[in-house]
This record gives sequence, structure tokens and C-alpha cells, in this order.
Amino acid sequence: MASDDLRRRGAAPRWKKALGVGASLALLVFILVGVIPQFASYSSAWARMTHLDTWWWVAIVAAAALNQVSGIWPYQAAMPGLRFSDGLLQIETATAISNTVPAGGAVAIGMAYRMFSSFGFADVAISAAVLTTGIWNIAAKLGLPVVAVALLAVTASPTTHVIEAALTGVAVIIVSGVGLWLVFRSEASARWVGHLTDRVVNWVLHRFRKPAADRIERSLLHFSNQTVHIVRRRGWLLTVAALTNQAAGFVLVLIVVRAVGIAAGQVPLAAVFTSFALARLAGAIPITPGGLGTMDAAFISAMVTFGARSSQALTVDVIWRLTTYFLPILCGIVTYLIWCRRIVETPSS
Repeated sequence: MASDDLRRRGAAPRWKKALGVGASLALLVFILVGVIPQFASYSSAWARMTHLDTWWWVAIVAAAALNQVSGIWPYQAAMPGLRFSDGLLQIETATAISNTVPAGGAVAIGMAYRMFSSFGFADVAISAAVLTTGIWNIAAKLGLPVVAVALLAVTASPTTHVIEAALTGVAVIIVSGVGLWLVFRSEASARWVGHLTDRVVNWVLHRFRKPAADRIERSLLHFSNQTVHIVRRRGWLLTVAALTNQAAGFVLVLIVVRAVGIAAGQVPLAAVFTSFALARLAGAIPITPGGLGTMDAAFISAMVTFGARSSQALTVDVIWRLTTYFLPILCGIVTYLIWCRRIVETPSS
């Protein structure tokens, strides 16, 4: 009887997971088959790709390699002693998981713990590194669209709405930056930020007749205690590494854009950057693995809005995703097998 109860309790999560996967796949098919072909045909994108000059492909491959390698640097900044070869195994394997598994980000984090542990790092160091790199990565994805809109406001002839959006975004970044600084400044300031946030949240919960709690205060204290050492001593290095990683991703996109024939007079640098930033933000929403479909639709529509022809925008997106989505899956399979072989051989060495 007890086992029947356990099975009944375990069935709901499995059903929910299955429904989530089904909805994700349905949305993916709808975007790739129903939405994107409304802009241009895949055959036209393939025709443009086959006519690219060899030297453009050399530049694209080099930029793609730099983009993948730069993903190691934030972890090296947060984990002193992490070797490049170990970081490469981890980042490629994690990328492959994120790009193929539903809710792959969470699965990739679990794999990161296993791999970093096998490299000799303690659980506390791994947790601190995963937390800080995750926060810096999210901050970059949220901040890039704000910076992009601000650049458009400066370089183009902005409308009132663009200026207002830019000013609002800058204000959000400043407030968030001050909040993070207070969290890492001291335990007392972290407690104060958490307590103040809890008061706001509890005021909202009271309107819905929900009980008050101090979850945010406790979470911030736990987060601060785990990561304060890294942030105070290596925060600047982590910031540089995270920004370099984002810059490498944009350089890849910019090279592909120019390779396809979209000149600066057609789509300016600031517009390309805005399309890139909006696409990365859309891809951060965990609807499909690796943001496949949602990220592509956002990028193509933004590029077309800024003046690119639909066939050009689709070609850029196909090449971008080929180098940052599909090829990393193949690399990730290889790195995972290498890691598994190392794990098997380690006890006997």
C-alpha cells in the first residue's frame, strides 16, 4: 500500500515533466516551421552560406573557437587553480547538455558539480563558483539590452520611448549594482537588504492573504557567506572575464553579419549589438533547450526591423546557431567521453 502511494506521488512530477517537454517541443516546431519561414526560406539561407568566401569561413571558425574558449575564463576567475584543459572539458560538456536536454541548465549545473569535484575542488569552492558565475552571467544578459538601447539612443535619432527605455534601464542597473554592493559589503548590510526586500514581498503577500516569511533575508545571507571571498578578492577578474565572454559572442555575430553582406550602412553596429542582446535575453528564458527557436526568432525579427533583408537575417542566424549550438553538441559528446575515461582510469593510476 505504501509503495502504491509513492508511485502515485511520483507520477505527477513525471506527467508534469512530460507535458513540459511536449509543450517545449511543440513551441520549437511552431517557431522553426511556422514562424521563421515567414521571414525567408531555409533554401535561400543555404544558398547564401555556400557562396561565402573561404576567408570569411576562416574568420567565423576562429571567432567561434574564441567564443567557446572564453566561456572557461569566468570559471577560472572564480576557481583559482582550474586548469585550462579541465575547464574546456567542463564547459563543452555543459554546453552540450544545455543545448539538448529540457531544463538543460539545471542538469548542466549538476554535471558541473560532478566534474569540478573530480578535478579536486571542494564542494564549497564549487558552490561559490557556480553561484557567482551564474549571477554574473544573468547580469550580463539582462544588462546587454539596456546598454544596446542606450547606444541606439546615442548613435541614432531616438524617439522619446527609446530614450525613456534607456534611462529606465540605466536606473535599474544602478539600483541593482548598489544592491549587490550592499550584499557583499558586510553581513549587516546584506541582512538589511534582505529584510527590506522581505518587507516589500510580505506586503504583497498580505494582499493575497499569504503568510509572511524571511526567505529572501536568509537566502541573501547564505549567498553572501558563500561567495563574499570570491567577490572581494576576484570580483574584478570575474567581471572582466564575463564581459570578455559576452564580447567574444558579439564579435562572432558581427563577423557573420558582415560576411553575409550586411554592410554598416544597412544595419549599423549598434543595431547588430541590439539584435544580439535581445536574442541572448530571449534565449535565457528556459522554454526550449539552448533557447533554440525563441532566440532565433528574436534575432531574425530584430535584424529585419533594423534594415536587414529577411534572407540575410536568416543566413546569419543559421551560421550563428551552427557554430554556437550544433557544433558544441558534437564537441561536448567528445569531451564527456574523455572525462568518463579519465574517471575510470584515475583509481588505477
